[in-house]
Parts: sequence; structure tokens; C-alpha cells
Amino acid sequence: MKERRTGIMINEIPFSNFPVLFRQCGLDFYIIDDEHGGFDYREIYGMISAARLAGGIETIVRIPCADRRDIIKFLDMGADGLLLPMTNGAEDIGKVVKYAKYSPLGERGISTMRAHTLYNPPPLAEYMPAANARTKVYAQIETKEGVERIEEILSVEGVEGFLMGPNDLSDSYGCLGDDGAPQILAAIDRTAECARRLGKTSGIITANARYLDRAKEAGMRMFSKGSELSLLASGIRKTVADICK
Repeated sequence: MKERRTGIMINEIPFSNFPVLFRQCGLDFYIIDDEHGGFDYREIYGMISAARLAGGIETIVRIPCADRRDIIKFLDMGADGLLLPMTNGAEDIGKVVKYAKYSPLGERGISTMRAHTLYNPPPLAEYMPAANARTKVYAQIETKEGVERIEEILSVEGVEGFLMGPNDLSDSYGCLGDDGAPQILAAIDRTAECARRLGKTSGIITANARYLDRAKEAGMRMFSKGSELSLLASGIRKTVADICK
């Protein structure tokens, strides 16, 4: 596996072939934002299916909460991972593991003539442990409490790791507007060290250059920078500037 994995967020545009484009451009994963985004199930289904058929890129869905309904649906669509925002403790992320993993680790409902098996389900005794290994559960650390309880969060069996969200974390620490807040730099160091010690994956979702650099120095491995909207906006601005200069 690559030392560093790069990704992007899909905020609002449900173009089904985005995952194919992202893979061709060298990205390793992308995150569908179903926390803030206004996607319907069919739109998310299309993006996940394109990613599965193209191969070579990981689909992570940021779910709005740890409800069974969405967890079951997104995994049956074929999502590779789930990201729980505002994870504050083991009990929060434990609910995701419960519904995302098959027994004996969790209580995921069994329905295998679905997209997640590419409509060719193998015997359950083979498939269920393989699916548990494939399905990644990530905690999003974006509160002071989440940082303080990082060890218990990452110690939950079935949790792959975490991705930090510095925007909300800055609000939680009371340092909004500071692009190099010492509280955030310290949180990056603390959470990355804990993940390394426990053998878990650590990462960050940010376009802040200083936080990205600090995350690299701290040994984080997953980096999601920007979104389809930020790339579109920057491209439009550059086009305008090129024409008007």
C-alpha cells in the first residue's frame, strides 16, 4: 500500500463517472458527502457502481449519523467505507461497526444478491469474513472531545482509523480563523501518534497547507484536499484571469 493516499470530497455534483475520472488522475479514494450534500440514493448508487466497475479507487460515504438504514443501504450499494462525522467516543463509532460488519463482529443484515457482490454472491461462509475485511469504518475527529478520547475510539474492534476535520475542530477549540492554530497542530500530533501506536490508519480532510504539512510530518497516511466544487471554482477563476489579463 502507498505510504500516502490522496483523495477528494464530492460535495454536491452527482456525476456518476467522477470516480473513473479521479482514478485516471491518480487519486486513491474519494468521499461522497451525504452529511451536508443533498444526494438521493440513486445518485450515490451510480457513483459507487462506477467506482466498483472501474476498480482501483476506494469509495467512502460520509454518513449523516449512525443510523442502520443508511449504513445498510450504502454498503449494499458496494461502498468500501463509511465515515462518521462528529465522532466523540467509542459508543458513537461502535454503532457504525455494529451495523456495517457481519457477525460475529457486528449485526449487518444479510442480502447478497446485490451490487456489493456484483450480483454473484459466493457462499456466505466465504463472503461474510471477506466483506468484513473489505468494509472500512472511519471516525471523523472534529471535536475537542473526539481528540481527548481518540484512544478509546480507535480501540473499538472493526474501526479502520480516523480522518480529522480541522474546520469544526477549530470551532470546538475556539480558534476559528487561525490558519495555524497550536491547538490543531497539537491535535494532529496526538491523534496521529495514537493511530500509529494502535496500528490504525490516520488522515485529514483539509486544504490548509500548514495542517497538511504537519499531518505528513506526523505520519498520517490519508489526505483529502478540496472538492469537485473547489476545483471547478478555481478552474473558472483561472479561465477568467487568463482571458482578461
